Amino acid sequence: MPIPRSPETKHVRVDVRTYKGTGVSPGIAIGRALILERDVGSVYRVPVADSEVPKEVRRLGEAVERTRVALGELKAKVSRTIGDEYASIFDAHAMILGDPTFSDQIVKKIEDEKINAEWALQTVKDELEARFASFDDEYLRDRGADISDVAESVLKNLLGIAHHDLSEITHDVVILAEDLTPSDTIHFNRRPIVGFATATGGRTSHTSIIAKSLFMPAVIGVPRLTELIDNDELVIVDGYEGTVVVNPTTALVEEYRSRETRHEEHEKKLLENRDLAATTRDGVELSLLANIELVEEMGDALKYGAEGIGLYRSEFLFISKSPGLPNEQDHFDAYCRLAREMAPHSTVIRTFDLGGKKLARDVIGTNEDNPVLGLRGLRLCMKHRDLFRTQLRAILRASAHGDIKIMFPLVSGVQELRQAKALIGELKGELDREGLAYDPDIEVGIMIEVPAAAMIADVLAQEADFFAIGTNDLIQYSLAIDRGNENVSYLYEPLHPALLRLLKFVIESGKKAGIPVSMCGEMAADPLYAVVLVGLGLERFSMNPSNIPVVKSVIRSLRFKECRKIVEAALEKSTAQEIEEYIIESVALKFPEGLITRAR
Repeated sequence: MPIPRSPETKHVRVDVRTYKGTGVSPGIAIGRALILERDVGSVYRVPVADSEVPKEVRRLGEAVERTRVALGELKAKVSRTIGDEYASIFDAHAMILGDPTFSDQIVKKIEDEKINAEWALQTVKDELEARFASFDDEYLRDRGADISDVAESVLKNLLGIAHHDLSEITHDVVILAEDLTPSDTIHFNRRPIVGFATATGGRTSHTSIIAKSLFMPAVIGVPRLTELIDNDELVIVDGYEGTVVVNPTTALVEEYRSRETRHEEHEKKLLENRDLAATTRDGVELSLLANIELVEEMGDALKYGAEGIGLYRSEFLFISKSPGLPNEQDHFDAYCRLAREMAPHSTVIRTFDLGGKKLARDVIGTNEDNPVLGLRGLRLCMKHRDLFRTQLRAILRASAHGDIKIMFPLVSGVQELRQAKALIGELKGELDREGLAYDPDIEVGIMIEVPAAAMIADVLAQEADFFAIGTNDLIQYSLAIDRGNENVSYLYEPLHPALLRLLKFVIESGKKAGIPVSMCGEMAADPLYAVVLVGLGLERFSMNPSNIPVVKSVIRSLRFKECRKIVEAALEKSTAQEIEEYIIESVALKFPEGLITRAR
């Protein structure tokens, strides 16, 4: 764990200041700032004689073993305090620690460069951190924190550094740090620590997930946080809005406390509907599913009333195993756990969609100038067939243990879908010959996220068992914009008439063919868009688990026939702005206060 910075290191200011970051765990925490700094200290390069090399390798092995034991104890503690689903976060750490390629890199440096174990480990740690930091995808960048955590733990054991004890602190504190690891965060499970904020980190990091499991307000991504705030200043961490307020007035503190009370009452009211059906007022039954990236998020899915997993992004397995790639057993274990813990609900596993220039190059050896329009999705899977076969065999085997479905990403035409289905047929034959069980009737569906696929949805519906509309990519490809580019992000319009017509055709094509159609992009989670999607006839919505209660409340306030009339009229409009204004004007009065907002 990092050590607290001495309060004398800065001159305390008294001005009220607000800093913006990203909220990753809801809630409001009020306490005195306690700035933590990494406590590894300086690591120096020390040349060693040939005769001393085996000793350094042995020291490394002993430190790895001490880390392994400590990791087991930490996992047991997490299992006791917040549950097995969160304890399994440390399985990723154990995989990294036990992966020969991780320790082999360090040993090789010791032997080749004749250097001390600490310097070899620090060098490998720096190289891996730089590699993961270069990934385009935020979720995948966040996996680098796990490697850093493991490497730092081994380094501390080499250096003989113990965790710092915060038990003597008697008043509520808010932890501020450049970054925090999962191993740090799990020690924050009781007062006096009431919340934390960091300068770096990601929404999908294990640190963020643990914070949510501990119900601890947390904000990440506040630039220069530890430089801008002094020890012992009064701090408010607003995990709802992603802000950090420093030196608030007494009136502002009371306002935030009242706001937290209102939030708690609102969520309690929403969660009362958890076990109620997502049925419109005129009796149309809809399904609300969860999008998850980590197996540990199943707890949230069930907590918020998900009726299944509509999208499991399997890319995590390729990163949590890094260095190296997951084998069939790694895949199988993860998928079996999903199937068993979500039973009797179904789980849709999307085959790997490793996107981004840096990621493709570093993980699977592919380098492209324009990866967004290049080798990704199903085309990537078919190119790297050995990886694809390994994953598909594991999914098929896991299907014997629960309701699992296969979904292919970024399908653009019938031919590639047929080729992928043929491969599944081939693998079923292999499993038959090996005497391994699987569900012979496992469903195979596709993501509709390419305009070409949307325009031939009627044809694809004859080949696929279900559709899942991925609006994030479909919007960008249809409107030829990158919403991450601030110069054109204003053109990212989910209510663009062209997009609504595409959605209408896809949904109708699925209905005519008798196959389910879901939506798993961000559009499915927006209360305003939910009105439109119900009117278009969408029956399955898949979203971040925490969005489910709000969307369910909206759906239960609607009448399908009213929504259909509203959408029919909206489709006659010429611009996204006209459509949005018309929808808000038509339905705002029919919703509970605060549920319908302008699309963000």
